[in-house]
Amino acid sequence: MNFLSIIAIVLLIVEVIILFTLRKNRANLSGKVKWLVLIGIIIIPITALALGNYHLFETSKESESCMKCHVMAPIAHDMLDEESMTLAARHYKNGWIQSYECYSCHKDYGFQGTMKAKLDGYRHLMRYVTKTYHEPIQYRGEFKNQNCLNCHEGKEAFVSVKEHEPVLVNMQSETPNISCLNCHGRAHPERSRRTPGHPDYEKLLELPDHAQRSVEEQKAYIMSLEK
Repeated sequence: MNFLSIIAIVLLIVEVIILFTLRKNRANLSGKVKWLVLIGIIIIPITALALGNYHLFETSKESESCMKCHVMAPIAHDMLDEESMTLAARHYKNGWIQSYECYSCHKDYGFQGTMKAKLDGYRHLMRYVTKTYHEPIQYRGEFKNQNCLNCHEGKEAFVSVKEHEPVLVNMQSETPNISCLNCHGRAHPERSRRTPGHPDYEKLLELPDHAQRSVEEQKAYIMSLEK
């Protein structure tokens, strides 16, 4: 049980005590009772809401959070497959992203993302909860090159590649039409492979044999391969 869970339980207990006291003293609106009303009906719920949102944003950064959704399994499990050559898998097995592997490339949904990105994330959640999605899932919109540049821009390994120079110029123009994925390959498995009935679909639903462990254990395993 983490720290936020303990706080939530404490707040719940305090809230129950306050509401019980208010019910008991509902006929006596003394100054003490008014303070209890302020704390029990306004302050504690707002505090709980703020903590809940913070907890949601923080836990959603973890790759395990993405892997818990059945519809994301083909994408998440491919990332853990050391034999896969998708861009996500190459980043993972080479340790190019040390933490928050999914979030680092899809941080548009995060606290600092645009309102449209947040609405997209909420739409995805509602479709998943209400089971109104269809496989294979399809990303609406375009992947932003800036998500790649957040890590790569200015780095020696990136700057030293001459082919990146015209690409950067294009990205900074008013009508950019080049995607990092054009040269560096598909980020995730093809839609056809993620479609129920395809020979690879069932395979993608299962974790690779070496990945039947936590993400942290998987990282340690990958590091051992490099030695």
